[in-house]
Amino acid sequence: MADTFEITRVFAAPRARVWQAWTEPDQMAQWFGPKGSRTHVLHFDLRPGGFLHTRMEGPDGSAMWGRNNYVEVDPPSRLVWVQGFSNAEGDIVPAPFPMPWPLHMRTTVDFADEGEGTRVTLTWQPVDATGEQWASFRQMLESMHGGWTGSFDQLDTFLAR
Repeated sequence: MADTFEITRVFAAPRARVWQAWTEPDQMAQWFGPKGSRTHVLHFDLRPGGFLHTRMEGPDGSAMWGRNNYVEVDPPSRLVWVQGFSNAEGDIVPAPFPMPWPLHMRTTVDFADEGEGTRVTLTWQPVDATGEQWASFRQMLESMHGGWTGSFDQLDTFLAR
């Protein structure tokens, strides 16, 4: 079984434009998250040591918070952060679903020129996870592909505007 989740997509936009969609809060809020959700950026400090705090609202009105602690910011080539679910105040909390999910996930997003477009490769890997948390992560790989495919579909639509 894989120990890293990876998804790659080529977007029909220049790298600088795709980078902006990931690094400008007003743009990120328009596409980031699963299909049918709405993202609100509550805090955004894009620098190593800075963080992003978001609230996502599902189609049913439910709310879920997240926090990304930025580790690496290398414009326009790479973003690295450690993320987790959070509460409304931005404190890291266990996942809001009934399975042993890792408290922290390392996310790496690489941006590369691909002809006139941009290839984005995102990887996810648990940080300091227990054996049970690793097992849950591996079990959810297919679901993660579906979720990120939906987010990338929304990014495609956003970039085409």
